[in-house]
Amino acid sequence: MKLVICEKQIAAKRIANILSKGKFKRNSIGKIPFYSFKRDNEEWAVVGLKGHIITIDFPKELNRWRSVPLEKLVWSQPVKIVSNKEIEKVLKSFSKHDLDIIVATDFDREGELIGLETVELLKKYGKNIKSIKRARFSTLTKDEIEKAFSNLVDIDYNLARSAEARQIIDLVWGATLTRFISLSANRHGKDFLSIGRVQSPTLAMIVEREREIRDFVPKPYWQILAILKKGEEFFAVHSKGNIFDEDTAKRIYERVKGEKVAIVREYSERRKKEPPPPPFDTTSFLAAASNFLKISAPRAMEIAENLYMNGWISYPRTDNTVYPKSIPMSKILNNLSKA
Repeated sequence: MKLVICEKQIAAKRIANILSKGKFKRNSIGKIPFYSFKRDNEEWAVVGLKGHIITIDFPKELNRWRSVPLEKLVWSQPVKIVSNKEIEKVLKSFSKHDLDIIVATDFDREGELIGLETVELLKKYGKNIKSIKRARFSTLTKDEIEKAFSNLVDIDYNLARSAEARQIIDLVWGATLTRFISLSANRHGKDFLSIGRVQSPTLAMIVEREREIRDFVPKPYWQILAILKKGEEFFAVHSKGNIFDEDTAKRIYERVKGEKVAIVREYSERRKKEPPPPPFDTTSFLAAASNFLKISAPRAMEIAENLYMNGWISYPRTDNTVYPKSIPMSKILNNLSKA
């Protein structure tokens, strides 16, 4: 059996639909659905996870804040815990078969780790794994999915381990400093002070910006604007721009008030080549959604994820601004021009 591991249910259903040409069956193990079909005379099953199925934590004996030295947190080896028992039940069931595993999780560091977590659990439960491959794709379109499954590659173990290292750093940094700050401030229980690798620097930036806003002293200025007409109306702004002296602004205004004719003394023409804007990465996308559409970051990501899952956009969680060569740009632009 070929077992395809996806990161989410909607992705699993879409991939099953593409690979089976719409001829798949929906089954379930417990509360978790999966999709089965035949392809090239082989049995296939596509299952969707719910993100990470493994979490990490310190051993229970390190939970005592006051009695455990902080150095132990730094050097302790975290333990891995299965966080979704329903998914674990599904994997145990599939591990009874002879498996060719295809990891089809999201094309990023976290996706690589989620795939590796699943593979390691399947290895733990069963001994009949024949092969492990990775399908890499940036969009859930028919052409790219077919191409990805025709050109399977190996799991990038270094990429997956880098995501695991990020998890460990988040745990060690956050837990150690949270305990240190909270104990130092005598804040315990629900009143503890939370410290995080990302949240704390972000909070510092917010505080710094808020202080700048509070310390800002506005300086009044004046502008001289003229409404001109040559066929159609347009505005002209005085060459001094913002004038910070009121008397100067009044003198300029009195000098031009009542004039009926404006004379163009000089003009210039030039050609400017405007390059196309770079593709969005996650940060620039969220900024544009907020600035132009007034959509919050969580809502914008929800919309983007939905568009990605339905094959309309490439993977939205990325810091890369280069489209992969596999995306048929000419075809997409041609379709958009007809919309």
